[in-house]
Amino acid sequence: MRRPLIYLFIAFIAGIIAGRYFSLPYYFLLITIILTFLILIITIKNKWPIAGLFLILFLILLLGFFNIQKQRYFFEHNQHIGQYIDKGTLTMEGIVIETPLAYLDKNVLIVRCLRIIRDKKYVSVSGNIRLVIPPDLKFQYGDFVRFHSTLKKIHNFNNPGGFDYERYLNLQGIYATGFISGASRIILLRQKTANCTRLYLESFRNYLKQIINKNSSSPQREIIEAMTIGNQNEIPADVRDNFNKTGTAHILSISGLHIGMVSAVAFFFAFLILKSSEYLMLRLNIIKLAATAAFLMVLIYAFIAGMGVTVMRSALMALIFLIALISGKQKDLYSTLALAGLIILAISPQALFDISFQLSFMAVLALIYIVPRFSGISSGNISTLPLWTQGIIRYVYLSVIVCIAATIGTLPLIMYYFNRVSCVTIIANLIAVPLLGTLTLAISMLFILSAFFSSTIAGYFIKLASIFVQISVDIINKLAAFPWSSFNTTRPNLIEISVFYLLIFLLIQYIEAKRRILPKEFSSKHFRIIKYLLVVTVLFFAADITYFTVRDKLSSDLKITVIDVGQGNSTLVQFPGGDNMLIDGGGFPESSFDIGKAVVAPFLYYERISHIDTAVLSHPHPDHLLGLIYIMNNFDVRQIWKSNLPVDPEDFPEWGKTIKFNSPRVFMLSNKSPEIILNGVHVQVLWPPDYSDKNANDLSYDDVNDSSLVLKITFGKVSFLIPGDISGDVEKQLVEAKKDLRSDVLVVPHHGSSHSSSTEFIKAAACRYAIVSAGKANVFHHPHPSTLQRYKSAGVNILRTDRDGAITLTTNGNNLRIDTFIKNK
Repeated sequence: MRRPLIYLFIAFIAGIIAGRYFSLPYYFLLITIILTFLILIITIKNKWPIAGLFLILFLILLLGFFNIQKQRYFFEHNQHIGQYIDKGTLTMEGIVIETPLAYLDKNVLIVRCLRIIRDKKYVSVSGNIRLVIPPDLKFQYGDFVRFHSTLKKIHNFNNPGGFDYERYLNLQGIYATGFISGASRIILLRQKTANCTRLYLESFRNYLKQIINKNSSSPQREIIEAMTIGNQNEIPADVRDNFNKTGTAHILSISGLHIGMVSAVAFFFAFLILKSSEYLMLRLNIIKLAATAAFLMVLIYAFIAGMGVTVMRSALMALIFLIALISGKQKDLYSTLALAGLIILAISPQALFDISFQLSFMAVLALIYIVPRFSGISSGNISTLPLWTQGIIRYVYLSVIVCIAATIGTLPLIMYYFNRVSCVTIIANLIAVPLLGTLTLAISMLFILSAFFSSTIAGYFIKLASIFVQISVDIINKLAAFPWSSFNTTRPNLIEISVFYLLIFLLIQYIEAKRRILPKEFSSKHFRIIKYLLVVTVLFFAADITYFTVRDKLSSDLKITVIDVGQGNSTLVQFPGGDNMLIDGGGFPESSFDIGKAVVAPFLYYERISHIDTAVLSHPHPDHLLGLIYIMNNFDVRQIWKSNLPVDPEDFPEWGKTIKFNSPRVFMLSNKSPEIILNGVHVQVLWPPDYSDKNANDLSYDDVNDSSLVLKITFGKVSFLIPGDISGDVEKQLVEAKKDLRSDVLVVPHHGSSHSSSTEFIKAAACRYAIVSAGKANVFHHPHPSTLQRYKSAGVNILRTDRDGAITLTTNGNNLRIDTFIKNK
């Protein structure tokens, strides 16, 4: 069999994927693996090659299945810390096993729990937890701590297209999270209790950080830190966003590019030094010696970068390629890549679902497949030029081919995960990769090596690196400033991604066939098959684009989705004919977590929505407003509906800036606004009165809640009432004013608080379904039990985003269909 490692790699991936979505009892799986192995031995002894081949692949599949399931098996052990979730406040002790992550509003520790204290006795436990502490509390890797906290299960925002954060942490062995409110809840028992080697590395990393901080300013300081010691959290948001727009954000995080560049630079200089010695050239294989030097430099860099999961995966892949070079097995790059992937997934099976692994793997695969086929440049066109000019032309040409190949290999994944495509990515990478990925990184390596001997010399290298970083940042900022530098895209599905890669493969095969460089056995019949398949894939994308372009325009249904944004509100209304309305965007006060970016936008991308016709702000509170800011900055929001109540610029300074920058039309609505008809759907504003003569500072927090826009949406015989955060006082005024509150579906006022949803209001609404938008186990205890009881007494069916996830209601004007993201409660 040619390239057997590729088949083993595919089988292992199949096992990991199966193990992610299905589960088997531990002993059943173990017995199956043992039996398969025994049968395999029998087939080998009897020389049954075909049966043996299938058994080997099946065994590898089972091992992949077991590998991804092992964390679940550990969790089910009765001494795992996850068994103490929701068991009240616990006193726990454990070791900080990762470098703490620092954010503006919090620090995050990963703690390996060793024991809990119950009834003044120690109880041994195992497993890791994610512990959130205030930003002013500082701990380090290796600290042994005692803390008091209630363990909670890790929760997702349960929406279509959302990131499965719970599974992401579970695959890393983290099943619980805790929260520390102040210094009295956590104490340091002793320091430096973890691995001695890692402790030394952390100390050296802190030493390097001090040198960087002393010899550079922002943003050079943060970028150099990110590229050397792997600390990305402190990079300014505007700098990071500009790198995202230009498709160069990969340079800011240590990945395969950095490891590859370190390897290449180390190999190049080692080779030059060795080549200068005639004695060494005659007696030794200097290529293998240079590869060994590069091997050692990659190891040093990986350790200095913090030995994070992403860094170690990239380093391992580079090391395997270097080993292949040292051992003389470098020609079969596909098998080498398969071996690297197999080893990485055997050590860390969850890497298969990690963005960085997927991007690195596909980038390398694209480089291996595309670059050799197009790396040659006709010497006839440049033969009359000076040799140095020819060298420059060849270098630029090859750099462009490499950029194009890497872009093609990662484009579908970038669209899937980041929903953004850069139009300047090739030119930006042609500039940034040499400046940052080569020059700055090479200087940074000299900085690391010199830091072992002299902080003064190391500081000079940082000052030199800062010059190239500043040049790069200035160029990136200028490229990102072009309005066409990037555009947002909707999320492609797995079929579209697969067909895209098939299209690239067929296109290259077609080009090679036209250039007559395919093998002789490649017949004209094969060439015709390629042409036909190429036409089919092009037709597929033409039909696909046409379908999603006209799908919503031809829709005759009204579709309303109450999005799970935790403790807040956000509702998407999709009108017949394709118009979209987003009512509120959720948000968390005094938090660095951007609900618009992390929750609402992914749902919109999943729904193939790239613009919002109308964004509605029910009232200016953070749990309704903050998420809209990201939406307005990244989607084509054409108009804003809000009440006359002004948004306080001190509380929400970004709101005014966003409105000014994007220039949507802003409409002030009140209960005097006329009924609005959108494609046959009637939208009425039932509340509030005109607040144009009031100052936001004159209103209390509850008054602002009572200023919420109350919208009634009617399509045919079906009505929906969305009343924001109004209280019982406003409910009473609406009832007494004899407003038509009758509706089939009511979004429960103020997340189901005890001060809303009066009996009279529920009776006036006469709804069949009530939807509560609230966060799981929120501090406000919404929805209140008394509120739920009033709805139950009225015979109303209750749905809740904290239990059902996103709730979608679809109607044709006569019938109503309800779907929840979480099934089988």
